[in-house]
Amino acid sequence: MSLSMALLMGMIACQRPAERACNPPCRYDAPCIDGACQCPLPFEGTSCESDARDRFTGTWEGRRRCGGIRSGLRYTIWRHDSLLLFMNIAGSFYGSAEETLQIRLLDPYQIQIPPQILRDTPLYVSGYGEQRRDSLILRLQVQGGANRIDTCYWDLKKR
Repeated sequence: MSLSMALLMGMIACQRPAERACNPPCRYDAPCIDGACQCPLPFEGTSCESDARDRFTGTWEGRRRCGGIRSGLRYTIWRHDSLLLFMNIAGSFYGSAEETLQIRLLDPYQIQIPPQILRDTPLYVSGYGEQRRDSLILRLQVQGGANRIDTCYWDLKKR
């Protein structure tokens, strides 16, 4: 390679724009792409400083429509390790006196209730939820005897 070719290649390499660094720096080994942190779940924010699970934790109250029945209940959601959350349903739910459901964070605003058996019953429950401002909208399916499926809708407000 000639000296002039080497100099030309060096000049081209020097003219390439430098990657923009994230300021403040990204936490949790999140990559910085074009000056923005690409936060892994459950983290979010400018530098991945917030835990998205926190927007779901706390006490929620509201109405439930389930199998033609409307009722009000209180629910408590708390964090666990990894991406898990847990929700305690205080009061009767399909024959279960009190229930704790496992919840998985899908993205900063959506959760999944993976299939699980309700305590003291032969029923399975699964579903999805979405957090909108101070509301949590849940849609659960309860499946049991004779493959009957009920769909339950919950509209909850954070207390």
